[in-house]
Amino acid sequence: MFEKSLYDLIRGIRSHKGNERQYVLDSLKECRNEAKSQDLDIKATAILKLIYLDMFGHDMSWASFHTLEVMSAPKFRQKRIGYLAAVQSFRIDTDVLMLTTNLMKKDLTSGSVPEMSLAINGLAHIASPSLARDLSPDLVSKLSHSSPNIRKKAVLVLYKCFLQSPELLRTCWPKLRECLNDEDPSVVSATVNVVCELARRNPKNYLPLAPQLFKLLLEQGNNWMTIKLIKLFATLTPLEPRLIKKLIPPITNLIRTTTAMSLLYECINGLIEGGLLAGISNSVDAEELASVCVMKLRGFLVEGDSNLKYVGLVALTKLVATHPHLVNQHQDVILECIDDTDISIRYRALELAVGMVDVDSLPGVVTKLMRQLKPSKNGDQEYVELEGAEEDEDEDDMEDDVIHPSRSTRGKVVALELPDDYKRSVIEGILEMCRRDMYANIADFEWYLDVLVQLVRFVPPVQRSEEEDEEIVQAGKDVSDDIGFELRNVAVRVRIVRPEAVRCAELLLSRRDGIFPSAGGGGLRVLGPAAWIAGEYASLLPNPHATFDYLLSPLSTTLPPAILSIYIQAASKIYSSLTSSLKIPWDPARKSTLTLLTDRLITFLTPLASSPHLEVQERAVEFLELFRLGLEAIQGQPASTDKETYDPPLLLTQAVPSLFIGQELNPVAPGAQRKVPLPPGLDLGDFINPDLASLLASADHDPALTEAYDPEDSKFAKFYFEKAKPLISATGFGYRSSLVPASQKIDSAAAGSYQSSPGPDVDQDPEAVARKRRERRERNRDDPFYIFTPGDVSDGEIDAIPIMELKLDEGEIPPNLAAAKNKVKRKPKERVEIAADEGIDGDEDGNGNGDDVAPAAVKGRKKKGLLQVDSTALEGFSLDDTEEKERDRKEVERSRREVERLRREMEAAAKRVQEQKEVESGAVGQEKVKKGKKKKVEAEGDGDKKVKKKKKVKEGEQTEGGEKPKKKKKKKKKVKSAEEESEEVEKVVE
Repeated sequence: MFEKSLYDLIRGIRSHKGNERQYVLDSLKECRNEAKSQDLDIKATAILKLIYLDMFGHDMSWASFHTLEVMSAPKFRQKRIGYLAAVQSFRIDTDVLMLTTNLMKKDLTSGSVPEMSLAINGLAHIASPSLARDLSPDLVSKLSHSSPNIRKKAVLVLYKCFLQSPELLRTCWPKLRECLNDEDPSVVSATVNVVCELARRNPKNYLPLAPQLFKLLLEQGNNWMTIKLIKLFATLTPLEPRLIKKLIPPITNLIRTTTAMSLLYECINGLIEGGLLAGISNSVDAEELASVCVMKLRGFLVEGDSNLKYVGLVALTKLVATHPHLVNQHQDVILECIDDTDISIRYRALELAVGMVDVDSLPGVVTKLMRQLKPSKNGDQEYVELEGAEEDEDEDDMEDDVIHPSRSTRGKVVALELPDDYKRSVIEGILEMCRRDMYANIADFEWYLDVLVQLVRFVPPVQRSEEEDEEIVQAGKDVSDDIGFELRNVAVRVRIVRPEAVRCAELLLSRRDGIFPSAGGGGLRVLGPAAWIAGEYASLLPNPHATFDYLLSPLSTTLPPAILSIYIQAASKIYSSLTSSLKIPWDPARKSTLTLLTDRLITFLTPLASSPHLEVQERAVEFLELFRLGLEAIQGQPASTDKETYDPPLLLTQAVPSLFIGQELNPVAPGAQRKVPLPPGLDLGDFINPDLASLLASADHDPALTEAYDPEDSKFAKFYFEKAKPLISATGFGYRSSLVPASQKIDSAAAGSYQSSPGPDVDQDPEAVARKRRERRERNRDDPFYIFTPGDVSDGEIDAIPIMELKLDEGEIPPNLAAAKNKVKRKPKERVEIAADEGIDGDEDGNGNGDDVAPAAVKGRKKKGLLQVDSTALEGFSLDDTEEKERDRKEVERSRREVERLRREMEAAAKRVQEQKEVESGAVGQEKVKKGKKKKVEAEGDGDKKVKKKKKVKEGEQTEGGEKPKKKKKKKKKVKSAEEESEEVEKVVE
């Protein structure tokens, strides 16, 4: 009588501030004791308190049996607490779940509507495959209950049973379909909801319902059911295109007349998702209907509600794929959403702006987006007001605001800071809308180059964690890679603006400190393409000497290795351009200038020759040796005077330029390499050299050749190429070094393996075997990887050790290794001459982006329905079981033929066994007759030792006394039982 109630528990937790944990632990102990009580009121109160504590993270699964006891209580109040606890604590693997079947079956058949509602609601949360199969007949019977509330709940819980056991759908579907004609609208609405969820997985099953559903669409006035019907028809129209003409008039009428924003959005979304607009694209009414949809969605954007703005932008993004010109007419409202304080709305508006731009609107949209990237000044700073206090605010939060008013931030106006991810999305969006369809939207490429240079200034810093590699992070997260790619792409493809592209590249190289952010390393990866442009088109550089100095700056050695290797190549190309001219006389001034340039380049490359990065080291070593030869040639060639004229060294004017001068690099289509025909007789699967193993064996180190020249090298070779063999000396246990070439180790190991030892059939000397065993044991005494076994182990037992084959080549291929092909884009409108991708036979299948392989599709999560449950079990499940019956019939027929074949084989085997027995019995009888005759002859020759045996009397003859001779009883052979014969036949068949 003094037990605490739920209200006492809540008051106690609030009164023990600072010591809540101890109070909760004490309360849990009390609940454990109360749950064991025989009084159901006390037990129910304890379960109710455990439910409250379970919401704070204290597990109550230990009380599952007590929960089951409360569920079976006769009082409705106690039963309701038990079902609530079961809903909150029971899982599909709970042990006592199997005990709830009869309990719930009893409650489902109860005459009390509240008790039936409790059972139905509880089953919706704790349904398992076994519970669904056992209770589905009771649920189907409730579809014809007199109470509409019970019928509605039974319809909804059947869907959860279908998820657990899909085969129930066939048996329950006829009764469920009848609920569409129910007199109560709530039951019809629940049935439509279930059918809509089922159709998301396999819409083919529900095409026969189209006339009935269309009738409901015309007659019903319930907005929520109309929304479900529209979603349902959106899944059916791809399978039945004839539905489009029937659905367009009622949906158009709803769009024009409804005032409910939710229904209006679902109607427009249904037109787009169901392909209704695409299905009537050739008709006269298609453009008018699309225009009405866009105008209605414009009303979503001008509303002050952020939710309406968001869904309006989402719908316009879907509509822009088919009607971009209509969406572009409302770009003023869309661009206002780009400046919205809600960052999620900005993302959706950015996605929409990328898809709707054309040649005329591109400069304005790009300018609008770049204004967001610029650092805000005092007058241009954007501010946002934090959310104010709500009516249902918690008392503790209000008390904290009163006690500490300085901590409260509600209602304050703070500066809006855009996240770096959004800035990257803006830059990627600008690049995407500019390069679409091979730069179809760009009318001025000089403007585009200027935009690219400005975007470098606004690249956000690269986020890098301590355990990530610097190269991987910068390559994967720095958007400057895309900027550099576009800069190089324009320089290669558009010849008319190539000098401007070279000027922009020189600007990026020369103003590195002023253009790039001071912290974070953002934008640095654009220096690689810029250096490539400067080197490839060195003849177009406005100031090649200054660019050469920028490339050889001491700060260049701090760049990432991928960029530094490009710097080395570009500096060598610019050097070749500066030194290869034959028009400049070879006078002392030019000789001294080239000497300084060469010496500076050698000084820059010398420390890089020992770089830990292989690409940098390889390029530095190659060019370092080349320019050292060039320096010697410069110093050895005398300068021209007034009397004598000398030409520049041929190494500078011909040899070095020949390394870089050749055919001009043009863009190549991604699929061009795959279309190159293979030469006849070439098999790419064959080994290049089939004698590779013998070559490697002959390449093993020979110590006899090395010791005569370099003793240190000989020691090094002995350490790495030769191994000391542990052997037993004659006097004791020790090691003796025996140097064996590496090529013979495999053969010697195979020869000494126990698997190659002679089998048990070979006669061996026991003493030799014992001696070998002792030697092996002593040889492996100090081997930490040798496992000793007690007692003597014979070689036969060693050979009997099982060896498991490791199938290392049968692993699963990760799905993320499969690459997708690039999509072929349509040809752009030619405004300037843009070099297209070169392919085989003029095939231009590239997209101009230079990506050989499109990124692999990201594997998404499992699809979930609107009820947030996993419904993958229903995917592909057909209501028509004729195919399954036909498949089962074929399987039975195949099994019957297999059984008949085995029966015939067993009969044949049994017949062979019987014949073999008869032959063996006849042979045994003949052998006994022969032995009897032989013994009889021996007895006649030696009559004093043995008594003659009586001759066998033929049938009908008599002995001397007139009596018939007694037949000798033969030993009957043991006849095998039928079971033994059948077992023998089965063995023969096997």
